[in-house]
Amino acid sequence: MLQYVGRTVPGELVGTGGGLGVERCAVSDVWYAIPSARAFGGTVREWQKAGYRTAVLRDVFEAIHCDFLVCQPYPGYAKAVNILVDGILATYPDTEWIVTGGDDISPDPSQSPESIAAECSEHFPDLYGVMQPIGDKWMLDAEGKSCSERVAYSPWMGRAWCLEAHQGRGPLHPDYYHNFVDECLQCAAIQQGVFWQRPDLNQYHDHWLRKGDGSPLPDHLVEKNTPARWEEGKALFEKHRAEGFLDCRRLRIPL
Repeated sequence: MLQYVGRTVPGELVGTGGGLGVERCAVSDVWYAIPSARAFGGTVREWQKAGYRTAVLRDVFEAIHCDFLVCQPYPGYAKAVNILVDGILATYPDTEWIVTGGDDISPDPSQSPESIAAECSEHFPDLYGVMQPIGDKWMLDAEGKSCSERVAYSPWMGRAWCLEAHQGRGPLHPDYYHNFVDECLQCAAIQQGVFWQRPDLNQYHDHWLRKGDGSPLPDHLVEKNTPARWEEGKALFEKHRAEGFLDCRRLRIPL
């Protein structure tokens, strides 16, 4: 059974999150929506302090500082994000931009969410588009492209994209469990001509490999990164690529 906890008073936070309050900027209408396994939602507080509204899905009930909380068994990354986005848009229908990623990603420190959202809305007037910050130059490949340039792992997604992409099945293709969902998102948006990369924005990814100290894969990521899970995601991505990402196309919803 789903358990939803939503904000009812502006400025009020859900749960106790360890009993500490969060000093935050004026709250914008931009959301950061992620599944999280880390204590207190990992970097969720950073997004709150920067003025973002936050939505979190957890597979155990735990009071946590966020604006919208869903507790249910983990359904996989794509479905988890889609569940949060559905809840946000149903409860806050005027929302125009939703960001997703992980609980180890930080917001860009140079611009406010309102400023970035305004630029995204100017670039995508109908809100059908995906913007990926690529200022975090890490994990360069042989061509000098960073991970953030190769896959959209911390995207800004417009309301129309959230409602109409993937034939109306959600902003992320729901058949992906974990691996390759970000690459599919980028390729699908490129194929539809609605993908924008921003080198001036840096959403730092504190990936566990970045420490360079030989630390093992975090426990909550082990099951998501088994060889079987990897091959499952890869096979689905290759199928979608061979089909020209037809299954990711827009289903226009009449106004």
